[in-house]
Amino acid sequence: MDPNADVLRGLRITSLDDEDDDETELPNQPLPTTTATLAAAASGYDDEDEDEDEEAEVMLGFLEKPKHPGLLLRHLFPSKAGGIPAWLDPVNLPSGNSSCCGFCGEPLHFVLQIYAPIENNAAAFHRTLFMFMCPSMACLHRDQHEQWTRNQGNPRRSVRVFRCQLPRANAYYSSEPPSHNNSDKPLCAGGCSLSLVWYMERG
Repeated sequence: MDPNADVLRGLRITSLDDEDDDETELPNQPLPTTTATLAAAASGYDDEDEDEDEEAEVMLGFLEKPKHPGLLLRHLFPSKAGGIPAWLDPVNLPSGNSSCCGFCGEPLHFVLQIYAPIENNAAAFHRTLFMFMCPSMACLHRDQHEQWTRNQGNPRRSVRVFRCQLPRANAYYSSEPPSHNNSDKPLCAGGCSLSLVWYMERG
């Protein structure tokens, strides 16, 4: 006899409309069994195994050298690591204490940027995340310790992520996507030099 037959006999049939005690059972039922238990018995896994299988997905990114440096210009909306940031908004840049380490006060160093627009959000048609961090390992350790102790009253951080987003119609870029045929140009020509000046002063 199929070992799963006993499990099937243990199932109860209930009406979807009845939420309380209006349950009808098949005759000669030994023990009620849930469908989750049935699935576990049929597959050979228990509930703990299912929980482990339902962990969040992890996406990994790998760096690769661009075919030519021009692909990293801001009006092509690059994702990149190292060098100087290709600011999405070339005018409204991070300034003051927001660009410095909360522990040593030194300028944060640019790590990477990721172009991450949000679909169906008109205000975030263009959206880039910029990550900066302090090069001092001592500051990073202090930051990590304060997060472990959940010190909510102290916002000091050695790593910062800035988000910039723009609507499709804006003062800096065409409303059409880049063609990548060397004809793409930003609408605001002075932006690239502005971002370079900000980074050289701060970094």
